[in-house]
Amino acid sequence: MALGTRIAVTFLLLLAAVLAAALGAVSATNRGNAEREVQRQLDVGASVFSRLLESNRRQLTQAAQAVASDYGFREAVASRDTDTLVSVLETSGQRIGAAMVVLTSLDGDVIAASGLHVSAGSPFPLSPVQRGSMADSATSLMVDNGRIFQLVTVSVRSPLPVAWIAMGFELDDKAARELADITGLAVTLSVNSGGHWTDVASTVPAGGARPSDVVTRRIEMSKWGNAEVVAVLSRSLADARAPFERLTKVLFLIAAVSLVASALAAFWLARNITRPLQDLTQAVDQMRTGTYDATLNVQRRDELGVLAEGLQLMQTAVQSRDQSIRRLAYEDSLTGLMNRTAFGAALSRALADTGGAPIAVAVINLDRFRRINEHLGYSVGDAVLIKMAARLAAVPSVESAVARFAADQFAAFTQLRNAASLQAWGTSLVMALADPVFVEAQPIDITATLGLTLAAEGSNSADELMRCADLALEHARREKRALAIYEEALKPAARDQLSLLGELRHAVEHDELRLFFQPKIELKTGRVTGAEVLLRWQHPTRGLLCPADFIPFAEQTGFIRRLTRWTLDHAIAQGALWQRAGKALVLAVNISVDDIGDVRLDSRVASLLTRHQLPPALLTLELTESGFIEDPTRALRVLDAIAALGVSLSIDDFGTGYSSLSHLVRLPVHEVKIDRSFVQGLESDPEFAPVVRAAIDMGHGLGLQVVAEGIETDEAAVRLRDFGCDIAQGYLYARPMPLAAFETWLEGRVRVPVIAVPVDFKTEDLADTVSLGVY
Repeated sequence: MALGTRIAVTFLLLLAAVLAAALGAVSATNRGNAEREVQRQLDVGASVFSRLLESNRRQLTQAAQAVASDYGFREAVASRDTDTLVSVLETSGQRIGAAMVVLTSLDGDVIAASGLHVSAGSPFPLSPVQRGSMADSATSLMVDNGRIFQLVTVSVRSPLPVAWIAMGFELDDKAARELADITGLAVTLSVNSGGHWTDVASTVPAGGARPSDVVTRRIEMSKWGNAEVVAVLSRSLADARAPFERLTKVLFLIAAVSLVASALAAFWLARNITRPLQDLTQAVDQMRTGTYDATLNVQRRDELGVLAEGLQLMQTAVQSRDQSIRRLAYEDSLTGLMNRTAFGAALSRALADTGGAPIAVAVINLDRFRRINEHLGYSVGDAVLIKMAARLAAVPSVESAVARFAADQFAAFTQLRNAASLQAWGTSLVMALADPVFVEAQPIDITATLGLTLAAEGSNSADELMRCADLALEHARREKRALAIYEEALKPAARDQLSLLGELRHAVEHDELRLFFQPKIELKTGRVTGAEVLLRWQHPTRGLLCPADFIPFAEQTGFIRRLTRWTLDHAIAQGALWQRAGKALVLAVNISVDDIGDVRLDSRVASLLTRHQLPPALLTLELTESGFIEDPTRALRVLDAIAALGVSLSIDDFGTGYSSLSHLVRLPVHEVKIDRSFVQGLESDPEFAPVVRAAIDMGHGLGLQVVAEGIETDEAAVRLRDFGCDIAQGYLYARPMPLAAFETWLEGRVRVPVIAVPVDFKTEDLADTVSLGVY
């Protein structure tokens, strides 16, 4: 369906729905109003009928009282002058239009009558109940030969009651018509005698409305003997609805005319709108196919004209932007080199046209480039990138096949004569970037790290080569080398590490890690002074893994902090259990270089000590020399905060570093651990003995305890005791053991007594939060 038709049809449907709803509401309201009007008329009619009967009663009462109070009439009653009485009764009845006037004795026998065919001396046809209730102004109904009379009885007193006057109007067709004229309702007077209803008077026309269309109101009037008199007021709903129906028909006619007029207007308006839109749509279709010189023939002053003018401007802008996008899609805007997309396409073409010659790919990363942006500004960084890009592009072997992948990462490829020249080609790239870069006459030293790979004949895609070169780059950065060549062994290692990270997270969350304990022995007495806590991983498929299988990877990915928090939490909890059981033991936990970079490490340790109620003196943290050599200032600040808690600090692998002695005197450490390589060399190489003795003497000179780890023979233990070493640790005494085995091993052994009291540190619980540190 065309747009114009949809607009017109939608408009008409909405208008039709609104009109239908309005007409339906009007019709329903009219029907309700008609029904309410009929009910109101019935209520009014019933009230009017009651007032009419009351008016008749008052009129009859006044007339009857006037006759009963006449002196001459009372004399005629006393003398039983029948002629006079009949004359007076006829005269008084004619005066008010009464249909019946009767004079009876106190016993109810007729004395004289007018308008009623009864003979003198006969009983007046009133029921015993009515007779017993006769009183002045009493009113009642009487049915006589199918006629209904409204009667009023008045006593004739002289001065006591001597007779009764009964005067009444006949309720006939005339009375019914008068009531119908007043109320606007049909009136029916009916008598029920012996279960058979007879209409005495009625204004309902013959063949009138159906009973279902008539609303009635039944008025119980009175009973006459066994006869029941009722008045029925009725109104035809069809008649009541007639005015409203005429209004509804007029509204339907107006709605139909409006709908037709609206349809004509809607189709005209829709066509007026959609015709220019069709022209604009054709122009847009041409633009979609890449044709940006389509002519627009829409000359209007309304919104469609503005739209056409805007579309013409957009044609020009899109054409310009299309050219820019095509350029940006394949070119780095800063350096003018190819981007990753263009480099991949060029490399794919080179691989297809190689002719059997090897293709070498290099991914190059500028070292410490972030520092240039931070300290010298981004403008200087951009200038450095431009100059480095120009140097790479100027390397003859590259032949302009150079790209910039990211902020400080470049790539290049070339076709080599043979695979043996790959190393030389990579070295030429390193040398091209080795000289300082001058920016605003300021020399900036910058180095580069390369990852190289060589395409195997017919087996590598461009994406695969770039990925392999990137793996080689990461390997070179880890090994602190300027250049690394991709080897097949790097690929499965990378895949293992990717899966290992997810598995290691799962291990921490599902308690697959295990704590092992290796005791520390006091060399002089043989007593147990404590234990080092070591971590193991009970892998569900690989079995029990040693720290060397996952700790290096955790350090590379930054996950080591999570492992340290888990180890500290469980080790401190276990130490607290032993302390509360009266079996206090000092536990040593290793922390890494990344942990020293956590500025909230002291708060974490304090919160764990408080949570588990472990005295700080029962915890020792071991760190390697590299942990404080890389950033001594920060390390000293963090270690001072930990030492202030009362936690002991130990330098692990002491003697393997190169500059730790210059910082050792300032560190708040309590012990040093001589590396196992020196201890195990005591027997095989006599030159190790002076080094070990010097290390022990230096530690004692600084007031530190000295621990020797890796002791496996009695001879080594004896020589270390002779040198004055304080504590020993190694396979000679015990291998690392799980908790149950370690507790069994401790049974019956003498421990160095420890007196320590828990401390409640006022700090929030940071045991399982992440800190990015401050760099």
